Amino acid sequence: MPFNKTTIQDKELSIQIFKDGFSFCTPNARPFFKFENHSIEKGDAFHELLKSYSFLECEKIKAVHFDHRATFVPKSLYNPAQKKNYLNYNVSLEEGWSIAEKQTQDDQVKILYPFEQQTETTLQHYFKDISFTHYSQILYDLSTTVMNEDDTMVMNLHMQDDEFDLLVFRGNKLLLFNTYPYKNEDSFLYFVLAVAEELSLSSDGFSIVFFGKYARYKKCYDALDYYHQKITFSDQQTFLLFDEKVHPAPYFINLFDWCGLFLVFTKAERSLL
Repeated sequence: MPFNKTTIQDKELSIQIFKDGFSFCTPNARPFFKFENHSIEKGDAFHELLKSYSFLECEKIKAVHFDHRATFVPKSLYNPAQKKNYLNYNVSLEEGWSIAEKQTQDDQVKILYPFEQQTETTLQHYFKDISFTHYSQILYDLSTTVMNEDDTMVMNLHMQDDEFDLLVFRGNKLLLFNTYPYKNEDSFLYFVLAVAEELSLSSDGFSIVFFGKYARYKKCYDALDYYHQKITFSDQQTFLLFDEKVHPAPYFINLFDWCGLFLVFTKAERSLL
């Protein structure tokens, strides 16, 4: 079941920020920089880095936050005055952080997530037309583009290096979205099966779809395949243009959705930004 996505094209830039470094992604270059040697802040060093790879010439840029978990609130129940309370269920706001509010493409869910204003201000200084979102919104929107109107049950799984995202849909209605930590295939399997039990999902009553297929997660795929036979991958052939081993969320490595290109933040250390 392929999702409606395209990859990075000419004049498009993705800047991905991780806890130990950041990577710029264009069709022709994907350098990775360690925070111990580089930082993202206004100044000559960062400006020269952008110039040296012609990143400032890119025309389409969108920022995607991975650094904190988001909170989903049904639009029918949403009260803007309560958004801080909604968010406090998942994260605690720190000084200098703001709350972003986004709307899913199907207009059914409000997505709230915290972000550090300094980071966005710095990036806006260099990229005037940059826009921002949260990766969970992309996962949701990609999922709903292929959902059926009937009551088919589908569990979508997005793998990252130390956690994974799980979305369960009945038809086009989201039943659950959550992010779970895992250390190995056993802890991964525990959470997946626990969700299936919580929602009373029989093994033959729902399908599982992974976002992409990557060699590093093979043990997780194999462990789940032992218990569940209806498993597919959104991309049976995923071609990565630089070493996937350095990217903690490889599905986003060269992702370009129908709206624009992504600048991805992944668990960035605030002290380094």
